[in-house]
This record gives sequence, C-alpha cells and structure tokens, in this order.
Amino acid sequence: MNRFLQKRINSLLLTLTLIGGASVSYGQAQELDGLQLSISGHGLAATGSENPFWMYSNQYGRLDAETSVLGLAQVAYATRFNENNRLEIGGGLLANDGIYDGVKADELYATYTWKWIEANAGLKHRERKLNGISSVDGDIVWSNNARALPGVYIRMLKPLKVFKWLEASATFGHYFLEEDRYVSNAQVHHKSLELALVFSPGDRLSGSMKHYVQFGGTSPVYGEQPDAFSDYVRVFFGSSGGAEASGGDQINSLGNGLGSYELAYEFTRPTYYLKLYHQNLFEDASGIELNNFPDGVWGAYLEPEGISWLDAIDLEYVQTVSQSGRPVAGIYGKEGDRYFYNFTYRSGWTYDRRVIGLPFILPGAYDAENYNDRSYVVHLGATGSYGNWQYRGKISYATNLGTYNFPYNSREHALYSYGELRYTTTFGVFTGTLGLDWSDRTQNTLGVGLGYQHRFKL
Repeated sequence: MNRFLQKRINSLLLTLTLIGGASVSYGQAQELDGLQLSISGHGLAATGSENPFWMYSNQYGRLDAETSVLGLAQVAYATRFNENNRLEIGGGLLANDGIYDGVKADELYATYTWKWIEANAGLKHRERKLNGISSVDGDIVWSNNARALPGVYIRMLKPLKVFKWLEASATFGHYFLEEDRYVSNAQVHHKSLELALVFSPGDRLSGSMKHYVQFGGTSPVYGEQPDAFSDYVRVFFGSSGGAEASGGDQINSLGNGLGSYELAYEFTRPTYYLKLYHQNLFEDASGIELNNFPDGVWGAYLEPEGISWLDAIDLEYVQTVSQSGRPVAGIYGKEGDRYFYNFTYRSGWTYDRRVIGLPFILPGAYDAENYNDRSYVVHLGATGSYGNWQYRGKISYATNLGTYNFPYNSREHALYSYGELRYTTTFGVFTGTLGLDWSDRTQNTLGVGLGYQHRFKL
C-alpha cells in the first residue's frame, strides 16, 4: 500500500471517529416545517492522487478531486403564515480538506413563498432535477457542480395557464461572483422563459431559453467594467456596450453572455412517466442560431410504475465538439464558442474555481483557457430503493479531445463509474460510496467513502 493511500485511509478513519462521516443528499427535499438541525460528515479514500470523477462532481462544490474529509452543519426554520404565505430561513457551515480546503458558508438564505411565486435571497443551492442521476443534474448551464452563488433568485413554482392548451413560466436572478478571479467582483444576470403546449393531461411539449450574462467587475487589463443601471438595461436586452466597455463588448452585446435552449416532450401515463429532452449550449449569436448543432445534452428520463426497486433511470448523450466550427483568428464570427470561457472574463463560467455547468468541461487556471471542452459522452444513471435501503448509480463513457486551440495529442477514452448505497435508521442515515475511473491518458483510480447524517427536529 502506497503512503498516499495510507494517509487518505488514516484521515478517513479519524474523521469517522470524530464526526461520523457525511452523506451528500440527492433527490427532491420534502417541505420543511418548524426548526431542523442536520449534522453530517463524509470520509473518502482513493488509490490515486484524485478521487473518482462522480464522487466529487455535481456535489454542490462541497467535495473536490482531493477531498478526504468533510463536515457539514445545517440549520433551517420554516413557518407558514397561512395557505398562501411561507417563510424559510437557513444556513450551513462546511469544513473540508483538499484543493479548496477550509471552513466556509455552505448556505445562508431566506426564502419567501407567496402562492406560486418563490423568492430566494442569499446563498442557496438549487434543487436537483431528474432525481440526481442526470450528468448535468437536469441543467447543462447550472449543474450544481459549484458552490451556491450569492444573490437573489425568483421562480414560478407552477406554470401560468395562458390558455387551456398553453402554459408559461419564468425565472429571474441576479448574482455576485467572488473577488479572487481574473475579473474581480463581476456580476451575473439571469432570466428564463418556458412555453409549453398541453395536448392532453398526459402529453406536454415545452420549449425554454435560459440566459446568463457576466458583466461589471474590475479587469486587470481593461479596468472597471460598466455596471450602472443603464448598463444593466443593456445587459438585460443584449445590447452592445458603450465606450467604457472592453474590446469587442463595444460592438457585441455587453458582458459575457451564455445560455441554453431546452426542448422537451413529457409523457404521463398510468404505468410510467417519460421525459425526452435536448439542451444545447450557446455563447454567442452562432450558438443562438444553432450553428453548433447537435452540441448539448440529449436525454431520456423514465420513472416506471410497478417496479418496486427502481424509481428512475436516465440515459444521456452529451456532445460539445462542434462549438460552431473551428475558430479562425481575425475573422469575425469564427472565434468559436469555447464553452464556458471568455477572453474578457477569463475565469469563465466558474465559481470558486469550479465549473458551474456541465462538469465534463475542465476549466484552466486563473486566467487560462479550458483544458478540455470538446467531448463525446454516453451517460447512464439509475436510482431506487428496497426497504430501508436506497441506491444511486452513475456510469459515463467519455471521449475527450481537449480544445480547438490546444487539442490532445491523441483522444482520451475514459470511464467514470459511481455507486451509492444508503441505509436509513431512526438514529440517522448511513452511506457507502464506491467509484472507479479508468482512462487511457491519466491515472486510473478506485475510491471508497463512508458517511453519516442525522437530522434533529426541534
């Protein structure tokens, strides 16, 4: 046994002795009522220098490639004033080791719900979609791979019926990025709109657009970026920047805009629920015009009835290789999409140095281009239960090409696999995890984890 592995195992055992170990939750949370305290911990050990991919990806940024111990304390209080008004406040404190070690706020938020409108302020993780088995947690741009961004987020809890056959829903958000990035203290504007055709109670076709813009902040090259109210209006409507904007933003839309389209068809039947979906990625007009087709996530999510041990299964194909074509220097419109990277906002679509969206994209250093943003991936996830046992599994086969500017000498073929088994008792939830990664380019690794979580209703 090598010394590195022995050190990781010793850390694991020490952590389990002191704090018990922690489970990183998944799935949809039940509505809280009253005061609740949760204490959890997690311990990991791996044969390589890094943990297996799915043991730390899409885990709210709580774990990273080198984390071996984690402790998390959470508290939340909720009260319902009447049928239409509800208030929830909560927070969490996270301590871990690894690349981004230390003690930090995991959440600190207030949520107010009025009828079918919910408003969040502070640090709050977004809910997982598709039972936590999708490769992107149901959202290619915001996959819960990074820590919660501070800001405000308003969403509709149910769609508005414009007509019997037409529904509409929307979200709005504004966030603040950290100081320690290439453009310090930048901001993020967000909005989305979904329209759905309801053919019958069991058939629904929806199309949506999610839009994000990084703007403002202080660039080490261009100085203070525009962030006055008039600039925010330009950001909202995608208008070009003024004389104070950097480089191409004087001609192009102000800031770093990105987002996605989603087209989905949902079948609801007595024996199953099935969702077929496609989410693309866009970074500029070429992506908005679908010149990067068929890049994005293509998926089929199934919840069968009558299979007691299977709650859901999800199959996805992910592609990011087109990017509207190879970039050609000096030719407008041929800069390439370079997903989650921007020349002005060089830290890209990251928070606390973690990609916010699709986790297969590997960001570069502080001000460098991505290491890898061109991949083909086939992904399968499943979750279910048997008695007090719950399980979740993921397996992804990826072919990684690097980037257009810096391609790999030869394609990387990699397999990322993960399994999680949870056992619920009256005195807490015990969790065991196992991950195995294989690659013909980097180190293979086997990882194990043990966790414990206990909730106190006060």
